[in-house]
Amino acid sequence: MFLIALTLIATEPPRAMAVEVVRDPINDRIRASAIVRDDGNRLVVSCSPGQYDGRRVVFHSRRWLARGHILSGARPLVYRFDSDPPRRMLWATDRRHATLSSGRRVASFLARLATAERLVIRARDMEGRRFDTVFRLKDVGPALDRALAACSGGSQEAG
Repeated sequence: MFLIALTLIATEPPRAMAVEVVRDPINDRIRASAIVRDDGNRLVVSCSPGQYDGRRVVFHSRRWLARGHILSGARPLVYRFDSDPPRRMLWATDRRHATLSSGRRVASFLARLATAERLVIRARDMEGRRFDTVFRLKDVGPALDRALAACSGGSQEAG
């Protein structure tokens, strides 16, 4: 019975990327996020014009991530979309999440994320052990467009 349950979990199709758009009830500022959840981990693409400039990508891990450099807080993470060559990029790490917020880096990451079917992120935990996190992707492009359009005034939905 246990093996059947494991097989069902392993063959479960990926869930579509969720979109959350929220309007602040006091100042009417919009905050939008497109979220992929897989195996207890999350990848969040967000924008919040009242809080920070541009777009951000945040990887929320179930595991504690190794700290970033003492001065910059950044640590290299390796990621790979589908069968593309792996890429190494600096992410700001803090506890269980890593943030990518540099405009050019976010733009190149999102361009590939929009069309990919799979993303693997390789990181190190607090004890220096390497681990991989796999996100199975579905309907990412339309979800990203919807979330990011909300922040640029292209959508008036909230909820």
